[in-house]
Parts: sequence; structure tokens; C-alpha cells
Amino acid sequence: MSRVYVSLPLTGPTAAAGRDVLRGAQLALETADGPPPELVVLDGFGADRDAQAIANARHAASDERALAYVGDFHSSQVASTASILAGAGLLQVAPVATYAGLHGDTLVRLTPHDGAGAHAIAAWLHERGVDDVLVVHDHGDEYGEPVGAMCAQAARERGLAARIRPVWDHDEDPVADLGAARAVLYVGVAGSGAVGLWDILHAANPDLWLLGSDGVAQSWFAREMAPGPAQRTRFFVAQRAPMAFYGYEAMALALDAIAAGAGERAAIARAARAAHDRESVLGRYSIDPEGHTTSTAYGRLAVVDGVLVWDV
Repeated sequence: MSRVYVSLPLTGPTAAAGRDVLRGAQLALETADGPPPELVVLDGFGADRDAQAIANARHAASDERALAYVGDFHSSQVASTASILAGAGLLQVAPVATYAGLHGDTLVRLTPHDGAGAHAIAAWLHERGVDDVLVVHDHGDEYGEPVGAMCAQAARERGLAARIRPVWDHDEDPVADLGAARAVLYVGVAGSGAVGLWDILHAANPDLWLLGSDGVAQSWFAREMAPGPAQRTRFFVAQRAPMAFYGYEAMALALDAIAAGAGERAAIARAARAAHDRESVLGRYSIDPEGHTTSTAYGRLAVVDGVLVWDV
């Protein structure tokens, strides 16, 4: 019997999201036409999550019955496993990884990359008449700094005045840097000082939009946010539907490619990467020559009564 491998975090801090993706994949298998392939589920969490993903990918690549691999969850994991799976000719469908630099000859990505997110934020600001934005990034050289630069550039391309700077140190005054900004966009990961920063910025200008990238869209942050700042907060995330939808479509695409490729690894990978105007639970999309989805639709969250909700 043929096999499809799934590598997702089933334990650890992102286990809830990983299990939601897995459940979606399981539902796609349950509704498949004909006898489905065997599902092999591997936990992608470990003390070194990238090393764990590499071990999972090698296990799948060495299995002669394996025809597809759904995973991994984190962008760093996909960056580590794409070459392993490509070397084995094994289709890899990454449901939620967003790093713009991911590449692989057998890789398919279902979420827009960070560059698309930067343009989505800029478009939202433009639509609301915001003409000046301050982009603040954390010190991460793999996410905060490069994605912050993408966001500032996308805003300028929309005609906005955009300044960019690293997050303030404890002895610096954020208010002194606001100038004429009508929005502050934080790109990075929310730390323990995020709540205090939001309070300071809102007190300085209650009409200021307080925006964050997906690394800031954390449930604990929403719970601790005061009502005033919460009203002016929006978070931008690559996912625009529940995580299970991405698992469902990852498996559905893999199953269709397996059928089209008649059980031959190279043909399966080609079939998935040739997807064109595909109708799915995520909407219609194609896969470009780099294996990326052509969909640029981005998700947006608000905070209501201390809870992250879709901004509709």
C-alpha cells in the first residue's frame, strides 16, 4: 500500500495548531474517492525542531512506498527538509510556512509568503487613508529585520511615508519617534513588553493604528490588552481560515497529484506543481514555477473582549 507522511508539531507550544492541520488532512483522506493511501503521522516537535524535521523527512524519503509528504509546519523546518525530499523526488506540500526564501524542486506552498503580507498591510493602510507609518521590528535577522524592510518598501510603493527602526530599548521613549505617524506596525515576535508598548503608544495618540505581523498575533497578548488599544489593533496573518482548512487542502492536493501521477514520484510532484486555477476550500489558486501559491489573499485579526477574532 502507498503511504503519505505528515510531519507536524503534535506536542510542544504549537501542538494545538499542528493538530488542527492534521485533523484537516485526516478529513481529506476520509472523503477521498477510492481506497486512500496509508497515513503515517510523525511529530515534528523536538528539543531541536529542525533536526526533528530532518529526521522525519529522511524517514519518509527512504520509504519506497511513500508518495507524498505534508509538512513541515515552521519555515525553518521546510528550509531544512526541502532538499532532502527533492533529492528523493518526493512531493512536499507545506501547509502554512511563510518565509519568502523557501525553495525546492518538489515543494508546494499553500500560504502566501511574507512579501505578499507586506503588500497586504500596505494596501489596508492605503484604503484607510493612512499616509504615514512607522515600522518597528525586533532584532531577528531571519524574520523581523527582513520582513520589516519588506513592509516599509511596500508602504512606500503605495505612496505612504514610511520610516523603519528596531524596537526601542528600555531607556528609549517610543513617543519621541512617532512624529506624524498615523500607524505603528510591529514586525517580529511579541515579547513580555508588548502590552506596555501598546499602552504607551495608545496613550500618546488614541487614534493611532497599532498593527502587528503574525508573530505578534498571540492569544496571551490579546487577553492582556486594554480595551482602548485593542480597538485600534489589527494583526495580519498568512492564514485567512482555520488551520484545519490548510491541512485539508494539503492532503487533497497530494491525493489528486498521486492519482494523476499514477504512483510515480516524479510525476506526482510535477502534477502538484502544475496546479492551475484549482478550486479549493482556500479559494482558487495556481502554483507558480517556484512552487508558491499565486493567491495573495491575506488574513486579518482584531481583538474583541480579549480574544483574537477574524476582522470581517
